Amino acid sequence: MSGEHSTQNRRRAYALVVDIGDFEDAMAAREAELAERERQAAAGPADPDVLAVLAKERDALADAREAAAAARDTAALARRERAADRDVAASERDRRSRQAHDDDDPGFADRFLSGRDVDESAGDRADALRDERCARQDRQRSFDDRHRASDDRQRASDDRDAAEGAAHEAAATAVEEAAGLREEMEGRTLIGQAQGLLMAEHAITADQALDLLIKKAQTSNVKPRDIAARLVEQRAAS
Repeated sequence: MSGEHSTQNRRRAYALVVDIGDFEDAMAAREAELAERERQAAAGPADPDVLAVLAKERDALADAREAAAAARDTAALARRERAADRDVAASERDRRSRQAHDDDDPGFADRFLSGRDVDESAGDRADALRDERCARQDRQRSFDDRHRASDDRQRASDDRDAAEGAAHEAAATAVEEAAGLREEMEGRTLIGQAQGLLMAEHAITADQALDLLIKKAQTSNVKPRDIAARLVEQRAAS
C-alpha cells in the first residue's frame, strides 16, 4: 500500500512539475511581450485607455503567477509526502536486513534498496525546497506585477486629468476668443457708423472721418470705439 501511495505521489509531482514548467514558459513569453508594449507606451504619447488595458493585463499576469505559486506549493507537498514514503520504505528494508541471516547475506538487496530510498528521499526534499523557493519567487513577481499595474492605472488617471484640464482650458480660450472677436466686430460696426455720420456732417471722405475720430479719441484718452459709440448715441438721441 505504501509503495502504491508513493507511486501515485511520484506521478502527481511529476505531472505538476511538467505543467508548471510549461506554464512558466508561457508566462515568461507573456511578460516579455507585455514589457515591450509598456516600453512603447512610455516612449510615445500617453494614451490613458492603453495604460488601463496594460494595467488589467498586469493584474491577469499577477493572478497567473499566484496560481503558479500555489501549484509549486502543491508540488512541494507531494515531494515531501514521497520523501516520507521512501523513508518508511527504507526503514522497512533496514528492518528486514537486520532480521536476515549473516551466513548467506540475504539482506544485501534490502540494504542496497534502503540506501537508494534514502538517497531518493534526500533528492525529493531538495526538490521540495526548490519548489518552495520558486513559489516565493512567483509571489514576489506577482507583487511586482500588481505594483506595476497600479503605476499604469495612476498614469492613466493622471493623463485623463491632464486631458480634461487641457480641454477645459481650450474651451475657455475659445470662449474668450469668440467674445473678443464679437467685441471687435461690434467696434468696427460702431466706427463705420460714426464715420458715416462725420462724413455727412463735415462733407469729408471716409479716411478723413476716421482720422477725425482717432484724434477725438486721443484728445479724450479713450478708445476710438467708445468715441464712435458716444457719437452714434448722441445722433440717435437728437
